[in-house]
Amino acid sequence: MTTWVWVMTVAVGTAMWLWSIRLTLRAYPDERIPWWRAPRKAPAAAVALRAIGIALGTIGVAQTSGLVATSPGGAAIVAAVLMSALFLAPLYVALIRHNARVDTRAT
Repeated sequence: MTTWVWVMTVAVGTAMWLWSIRLTLRAYPDERIPWWRAPRKAPAAAVALRAIGIALGTIGVAQTSGLVATSPGGAAIVAAVLMSALFLAPLYVALIRHNARVDTRAT
């Protein structure tokens, strides 16, 4: 397959991941969301979107890097940076902002 198909796979996976974050934050407007475990009862749609989104993103990132054939180590570094930027950074920013807003309301 061509590279643009894999790039679109990454884009769709990232969109699904971001949508799942939004659904989770909206399900708990007045509660803190824990960092290292799932919320007490995450919405089913958010769980499904998260699972499908991360799968599509991982497959897309792995296939997009042209370094796989020439430099597997370089491809791993590129994949780790992309996965962190696309999936971890938005999650942590959203959790920080949400939990800070909840803490401000509580005091």
